[in-house]
Amino acid sequence: MSQNDRLIQGENAWWQAFDDAELSHWITTGLEQNYSLQAARARLEQSMASWRSSRSDNYPTLDASLGRSRTWTDSAVSQSTNNQWSAGLSTSYEVDLWGAIGAVNSQSEFTSYSREASIRTLANTVAGQVATAWLGLRKETQMLVLLNSQQQRIESALKVVQGRYQRGQTSVTDVWQQEQLLESIHADIITSEGQRSIYRQQLALWAGVGDAALTDEQINALAPLPTLSPLDGRVSSAALKKRPDVETAFYNLQAAGAGVAAAVANRYPRFTLSASYQGQDERFSNVLDNWVASLAGSLVLPLIDGGQRRAEVQRQQALETEAVANYQQTLLEAAQEVQEALITEQQSAALVESLTRQLTLSKQTQEVQNSSYRRGVTGFLELLSVQQDVLNLETRLLDATWAQVLARIQLYKSVSHGQFTEEGASQ
Repeated sequence: MSQNDRLIQGENAWWQAFDDAELSHWITTGLEQNYSLQAARARLEQSMASWRSSRSDNYPTLDASLGRSRTWTDSAVSQSTNNQWSAGLSTSYEVDLWGAIGAVNSQSEFTSYSREASIRTLANTVAGQVATAWLGLRKETQMLVLLNSQQQRIESALKVVQGRYQRGQTSVTDVWQQEQLLESIHADIITSEGQRSIYRQQLALWAGVGDAALTDEQINALAPLPTLSPLDGRVSSAALKKRPDVETAFYNLQAAGAGVAAAVANRYPRFTLSASYQGQDERFSNVLDNWVASLAGSLVLPLIDGGQRRAEVQRQQALETEAVANYQQTLLEAAQEVQEALITEQQSAALVESLTRQLTLSKQTQEVQNSSYRRGVTGFLELLSVQQDVLNLETRLLDATWAQVLARIQLYKSVSHGQFTEEGASQ
């Protein structure tokens, strides 16, 4: 694995790159308590049990029997009663001449691996959704801090405009425009508070907890969005092959191949060995003194089945063809998703840099316009225009930073191995 792959994937969990202990806590909680993951783990247990069941065909069966019978005889000359005890052992074993049993075992094994990889895909989704909700809370909290700061600045500017109006130095429309700008900020605050509530509900949903687990005081004290370290924009093909959805498609392909082998072998004769040891007597203590042993071999060859076995081979071959196409398509989609995530990440970073430079220039212009307006050199419209520019750039910069964080989350998810759970670690 390249250095860039390690940076993107993380040694154990990609979210650790955000250096947020609370985020790690919430994702760990989600991986443990998310109900969809719990259901997926139950499905994996079902698949593993089926695999263990199929492996039992590799071994002979051994059965013990014990019985007691009573026979009554009534004839014209006599009546009699006969009691008999019987006991015995019997065993049978199918010789896997054509690999049918082994193929069924392999099919069950690869199906279990596919289920395990599906759990890692879901675990990656849970981690991504929790990260989005938690960092979304941080973003909206940061947005509310920014909007409240903007509100205070515009309120101060409104007082200046009102003072000039009272002195007859400006018209009432200037006051109204400043009040409208202030009200637009209030509307943005309402929107941001609503979005923060949505992120809070989403966090509770994906973490499998109630929304009361996070208090308003804790939310209001959240830190701003993290500063992201740059990436070189390259991901190796080895990282793509570790994606759980790619592994799921691969294991489905292997299972389909094993299904073809099992269907073909099912058309050939089945050879079974059997042996028994039986004894019986009127007295239980003498049962093993009178015994009969047998050893037999049987060969069963399917002759006429209406084409059922041939049709099953064709069906399994079609399933294998489908699995090949699905695997190839999954690889293409994985590569496209990673490439798209890299492009979005790079564009988001470039946009943040551009907006930062624009905001610096706009703030410098605002300082000059404020000073000129107070001296009566500049009109209100020039001041209002630059105020709107600054407010717009501040919110755009935060939104662009959030878009960069979302792009980084998507990039991490797109190359993640998903080995965050016990199932993934055991694979």
